[in-house]
Amino acid sequence: MPALPFRLAAVLTIALFAALATPARAEMCRIADPTGTPLNVRDAPGGAVINRLKNGRKVFKDAIDGWDDEGNSKWAHVVGEYKGEWRDWGWVFLNYLDCGGADNGPFPLIFEDPRDMAPTGILLPWGSRDNPPPKLAHECFYYGDGGYSMSLSDELVASYRARGYDLDRLCVVLRSPDLKYDPETGRRLPTFIVVDPKALKEAQEMGFFEGFEATEELPLHAPDCFAKSHMSPPETSVASLDIACNIRFDPWSGMELSAMEQAYYKKNAALVIDGGAGPSGTIASKELIVSGQNRATNASIQTVMDIRNGQN
Repeated sequence: MPALPFRLAAVLTIALFAALATPARAEMCRIADPTGTPLNVRDAPGGAVINRLKNGRKVFKDAIDGWDDEGNSKWAHVVGEYKGEWRDWGWVFLNYLDCGGADNGPFPLIFEDPRDMAPTGILLPWGSRDNPPPKLAHECFYYGDGGYSMSLSDELVASYRARGYDLDRLCVVLRSPDLKYDPETGRRLPTFIVVDPKALKEAQEMGFFEGFEATEELPLHAPDCFAKSHMSPPETSVASLDIACNIRFDPWSGMELSAMEQAYYKKNAALVIDGGAGPSGTIASKELIVSGQNRATNASIQTVMDIRNGQN
């Protein structure tokens, strides 16, 4: 069965839930009820309580449903390992899950002008329609009007080709939202967000974000193991890449996986990018860009170069 796609997100193919409501980006999380009491698990969004899960338990979020008053997803369907078996737990409040992973350190880097990205070898022309920056030497394939356009430098493409990548595989990895950890080592990947300063200012003045003030968080480095992955070429607005890695860590949250979870990921995990709908930044990225923190500097860009070269 092909990977189940959704808007601009890395997902897991889970046949059992293909008929559920629009899925969220699948990832490992921990139960985190702010009251400190076990979290109610329901048989449907807003349905009857069928179980309770203690804070700290690791679960796998594979679908979302419903919306709160601010337009954010409200419910998450979770599954996970329990006493050596894979359990279909049920539905919980999405806000009572901690999917943050480890300390992010200096990432993501925030760029307010896409031209400032040029030293990284990656250029994503966000918020610059009236005055687009010059494209770099290699343009990534088109995958829909809602997808990210991106171009890469000669130097960057040559360095990744030496690691076994072709251009299309590299373009899938570098446009995979929230891909933040090397699945083999668990190391934090350098990532970035591009902000549209004009749209951000307007959103702050209105007190309302439409989702186009910034990109989602995207990787600045592609782990070597993805170079061996099988790619399904773009069909309409979707392209996918399986994960031919020794998956020991969740690529999105950085959580270490048990042997059973590793086997599950190896069978079901895939990166999927979908350009069928307009991209938008997550709530977390909005909070970060408003804070003014993590603005890209020459020093932070050099850190990215060092990580790519295995020096950091």
